[in-house]
Amino acid sequence: MLRSIPTTPLVCLVVSLSIVWAGPSWAQTPDESLEVLLKPGKAATPAPIKHKGKTGVTRRAPQVTVLAPAPPPPPPLLMPPPPPGITKVKPQAVPVPCFFGPKCLVNHPQQGQWEMSAQVFWARVRGTIAYPRNPWWGFVGWGWTNEADLTDDIGAPKSTTLTQFSARYQFRPNWGVRYVGMWDQMTGEGNPSQQFYFGSQWFLITPGWPLNASWDHGYHRVGLIYDAVRTCSTVLSVFADWVHTDDKINVGCTTCGWWSQTFSKGGDSAMVGLEIKKCFNTLPNFGTFSCDFKGGFIFLDDVQGWDIQVGTRYTIPLNCGRSGYMEGGYRFVDYKKSEANLIWENAFEGGFLEFGFIF
Repeated sequence: MLRSIPTTPLVCLVVSLSIVWAGPSWAQTPDESLEVLLKPGKAATPAPIKHKGKTGVTRRAPQVTVLAPAPPPPPPLLMPPPPPGITKVKPQAVPVPCFFGPKCLVNHPQQGQWEMSAQVFWARVRGTIAYPRNPWWGFVGWGWTNEADLTDDIGAPKSTTLTQFSARYQFRPNWGVRYVGMWDQMTGEGNPSQQFYFGSQWFLITPGWPLNASWDHGYHRVGLIYDAVRTCSTVLSVFADWVHTDDKINVGCTTCGWWSQTFSKGGDSAMVGLEIKKCFNTLPNFGTFSCDFKGGFIFLDDVQGWDIQVGTRYTIPLNCGRSGYMEGGYRFVDYKKSEANLIWENAFEGGFLEFGFIF
């Protein structure tokens, strides 16, 4: 009887040989075979292709290196918001002066800002008054009129200093409302060189009488102003104002019996005009020079007149959009009123100096 052959070792041997011959990544060299046996879970790298030439030099195929993707950047550091509370408004940073200077800019009130100014007006005074205009019949036929010179005959001063205050509020980007007020009280003495009547009682004044006069003058304007053209260096505006004037002249003669006569007249008229501001130079400290023109025509209520002002303005920028300025120039104000029984003309002409703030 043949001896029985154990089958278990034979089965193990067959399985091992099938695994060795069927493996797709089996090693080609003894060293690699050892690596595969020691690390069976790791796929074997392809074996290099050997080319044996005449010299017997073995060459390896080039290896391809695969780079792993870069890790994503860390998330940005988010800072918590500042705690709520009342903070103090800090002024804007002052730009560093440069050699060439900044762009030329016109400082003009923005929406919600005020512009206030005070002006001193050194003016020469001229004027004529005929009150009443038509005296007794015969004198006009002889070539004589009842017009008297305001300074030479009545005694008003030939020069005076007037003060003016103005305020403007910009309630829209291109619209603003403005008030202008100018007033003065003048006193003087005169020695008339002609004969004329003055006063409601037709009091006859003869040449050589020493007269003393006091004159209270008021000039007020309220109206709207519209910025039609507004660029960085130029502003062109149009305005329409209501004009109210109030004049009171008291003439007396102390050596003629202590008599006095009073002329008092108020008027309401209208004015339309233009304003032009043009910047022409900027300093390294951001101060600007600009030319300023204002001109208006007065009409209605038997009135005809002009108010023209030409000057140069120097503006200094302040913090938080505010600025201050100083302006000097020449001004001419002419007012003529002609009625059936009255001729009233006055004119102020001279230099002015103005200070203002925009805030």
